[in-house]
Order: sequence, then structure tokens, then C-alpha cells
Amino acid sequence: MKIKSVLAIFSVISLLFSCATAEKVQNQEQPETQAEPEVKPLELKKKKSLAEDIIVRDIYSKEEYPLSRIANHGIVFIELSASWCKACPEMKATTTKLLSYFEGKVSFVRLYQPDDIQEEREYRDVIPEMVIVSSPEEIALEKTDAMPRVVVLSDSASEVAADITGVYPILYYYGLLSDL
Repeated sequence: MKIKSVLAIFSVISLLFSCATAEKVQNQEQPETQAEPEVKPLELKKKKSLAEDIIVRDIYSKEEYPLSRIANHGIVFIELSASWCKACPEMKATTTKLLSYFEGKVSFVRLYQPDDIQEEREYRDVIPEMVIVSSPEEIALEKTDAMPRVVVLSDSASEVAADITGVYPILYYYGLLSDL
């Protein structure tokens, strides 16, 4: 009988203890979970394109706009030409040949000084021909005295990849454009 009463007392104590523990657990305040700080997406500022800073005028429509309007992708090959330049016809032929190799991968444009363009031409070249209105001071396209001059803007058109004065073999330009 003593064993039964000890077991009964032990059962009652266990029951009371488990009820007290359960109540304590229920009443215990849940620790506040700290809300994770809201992570804002990193905003990368797109580097401004040099092609946006080069303002040109279409020799046919006389409309002025940034070069980026026609050089809207990738690498930009700018050929500076002049009517008084004896080597420029050779450079024009080289640029036209390069266009056949890199069409769709490189934007080509031929630029003239504001006082040098022959606007009365009856034909359009396969390469867009424009007049330089203004350009960033670091490349100063409108102040070019030595011709022909080629300026190649990098893949994002954000920096000058090459600035070459004179005529070189086509393989020189081909290699330059292939490396970009």
C-alpha cells in the first residue's frame, strides 16, 4: 500500500510540475524576432557614354543630336576626314572595308569639321557622314588639324580605346577592333 501511495503522490507531483511548466512556457514572452533590415538593391550609376557628349549634325537633314543616337551599341569607330586631306580618300576606303568585316558589331561614323563639309553632294555614303558640332575637351574632335584621324570608343563608348592620326594598313585597324 505504501508503494501505491508513494506512486500516487509522485504522479500528482509530476502532474502539478508538468502543468506549472507548461503554463510557464505558455506565459513566457516570445523573444522578439528582429526584423531584418530592408535590403535596398544596389544602384549602379551607369557611366556616361562619350558618344552622348559628342554632338553631331546630319549633313543631309541638318538635324543636331548626340552621336549615341546612331552609335547605339558597342564599339564606335569615328573617322575624321577633310576635303583638303590627301590621305583621307585612302582612309575612307579602309573604313568602308572595315565596315564589311564588323557590321553589326561596331558603329562606324565619318565626321567633318563644321567649315569643311561638302553639303551639296548627290549621294550618301554607306558610312554615316556628320558634321562635328561639339565634343568633350579630352578628345576635342572639332579642333583636329592633322587628318585623317581615327578615334575608337570602347565597348560601352565610355572611354577612348584608341586615338590614331594618319593612315595605317587595314590589318592594324582590324586587329585593334578585334581586340576590343
